[in-house]
Amino acid sequence: MRIKFLSVFLVLGALPYLASAQRNCGTMDQHQNLLNAFPEMIQNREAIEQHTERFVKDHSDDKNTGIVYTIPVVVHIVYRTAAENISDAQVQSQIDVLNEDFRLLNADAANAPSLFSALRKDVEINFCLAKRDPAGAATTGITRTVTTRTSFGTNDAVKSSSTGGKSPWNTAAYMNLWVCNIGGGILGYAQFPGGPAATDGVVIDYRYLGRGGSAVAPFNKGRTGTHEVGHYLNLFHIWGDDGTACTGSDQVADTPNQADPNYGCPSFPNPSCSNTSDMHMNYMDYSDDACMYMFSAGQATRMRALFAAGGSRAGLSSTTPCTPPSATTCGVPASLASSNITATSATVSWGAVTNAVSYNVQYKTSAATTFTTVNTTATSLNLTGLTAGTIYNYQVQTVCASGSSAYSSQASFTTTSATVSYCASRGNSVADEWIDRVSLNNLTRTSAGDAGYIYFTTTSANLVARTSYSLGYSAGFRSGYSANQFWKIWIDWNRDGVFSDATELVVNRSSTSANNLSTTFTVPSTARNGTTRMRVSMKWNSAQTSCETFSYGEVEDYNVVVSGGTAREMNNEIANEGNGNEMLMFPNPAHDKIWIQKSEAGWQENAGFMLVDMKGKVWNPGSLTISDGTVEKVELKVDQLPNGLYNLIISSDKGRTSRKVVILHP
Repeated sequence: MRIKFLSVFLVLGALPYLASAQRNCGTMDQHQNLLNAFPEMIQNREAIEQHTERFVKDHSDDKNTGIVYTIPVVVHIVYRTAAENISDAQVQSQIDVLNEDFRLLNADAANAPSLFSALRKDVEINFCLAKRDPAGAATTGITRTVTTRTSFGTNDAVKSSSTGGKSPWNTAAYMNLWVCNIGGGILGYAQFPGGPAATDGVVIDYRYLGRGGSAVAPFNKGRTGTHEVGHYLNLFHIWGDDGTACTGSDQVADTPNQADPNYGCPSFPNPSCSNTSDMHMNYMDYSDDACMYMFSAGQATRMRALFAAGGSRAGLSSTTPCTPPSATTCGVPASLASSNITATSATVSWGAVTNAVSYNVQYKTSAATTFTTVNTTATSLNLTGLTAGTIYNYQVQTVCASGSSAYSSQASFTTTSATVSYCASRGNSVADEWIDRVSLNNLTRTSAGDAGYIYFTTTSANLVARTSYSLGYSAGFRSGYSANQFWKIWIDWNRDGVFSDATELVVNRSSTSANNLSTTFTVPSTARNGTTRMRVSMKWNSAQTSCETFSYGEVEDYNVVVSGGTAREMNNEIANEGNGNEMLMFPNPAHDKIWIQKSEAGWQENAGFMLVDMKGKVWNPGSLTISDGTVEKVELKVDQLPNGLYNLIISSDKGRTSRKVVILHP
């Protein structure tokens, strides 16, 4: 689509399910859900799009490079019935189709009309079923898991063993492809680069995977797989998911601007949006399998940007998992752990691997898209120069004389705050009772007594201001024993090192139960952004304070990472106009309104205001309110705008300026 606006965007929902004979992809709905659940993904996507934009600018005239990237694939078949348990041959047929379509080896590519024939492009990406699993052992690249679920939908339940599906192999080293009964008329969906590692991959309904065999017409030529892998490699629907407005963009310059999806097998030409014809034979349209057969050159360049230096999937391309293990296996490191964590350093370690010559350790902040790599001959490494109060991800690869293993699954730790310290609190005896489980959002930990106190930093709970969460906790008892336990749980919302402020006591109760207990709380809008401390205290037979050492029970501390709170709202963006006056915009993120303030009476006269989302769509504020006084402010109502990242553009006779603002409703 020729329309190209800004490098980051807020996607709109996919079209609703129309009929069983029409293609229906769940990717865009799932993408919007991830953006809502993981606000940090907006920044990840921005970085990926900026990298892509630079790569496209530098390589827009490239012909075939001769550099072919190979993506190892593991296919997880999750089934309840015999029909859902598709054959190995059916899986292989899908791999064959991917290799034909992404290498321009498909015979039907010759059907492209002359208008588009010169735009057909070999993407130079191959796919292989993995021959080595993450431990370096031989595999077919196919796993089979029995489930009791009748269908899975698009909420990623199929991607976790705990919800009836199959947990992924290392998503940094393999493209995970799940096959299941999705339900709801959805043929498949995929996760764009930059999302959570634990759910990264592609999902296809068992009826539409592969060519022929058990695949159901008119989606029986493997093109659902090609379409969804296109999303996984950062391609959007060719019409830009804007309804019929002709204003959306797929961020590709050589695909015609198109009004909406095409279904079935359209006749050429099939014009819309003042073009000569839609490129309805493109894999990223909604045409039937038999009538889609090309990627454009621009789409190929966009996908290849992911594998260039600094690309978010640069570490995925490897032939190592595609070759059978040799007699001397180079195993993948396991038992990753972190210790000695300070504000600026941490020690990471792993188990020794037989035949290892050395190890490559990669680490990065959770928000970064690229790793720093260090080689060591030891089984531990001290990382220095880190940022305080920050989540870091790391993974380890074995280097052997015969070659290198795949990287391990990612582990994480959080550096401590540089300025905040907390009082001591502990239980002196855990012989009879202890905290055996704590769960909050993405954090779940089960444990024994931990000597009466532990500060657990391996995983942090991610929370968003003005959002409600269920906090789970339970007591462990020695056999044949139970007693009344007093529970208090605090979260240091303002990060001042004490737990005595209003709203910081989120649990205050007692119970004799060993069952899982839960309490629901809401993150205050005034919570400061960043990493803070949660203290979980369980004391026998009487109430406790947050800084108490007591005889029986246990205390556990955890890191909590807050976003969307007051700290970021008050981090006002300031820019200098031509006359030297400062303009302030706050809060950011905004919930219901944005204030724009400038120390100049009447500055807003003849000024224009508009908000533009990251797909280029203009959203007019619901209302403007102007305050009187020497320091004048304009209030823009944004309570009706969808969550996402926007550019606020202000134009006047004195010039034009813009600010980025995040809209984040509770």
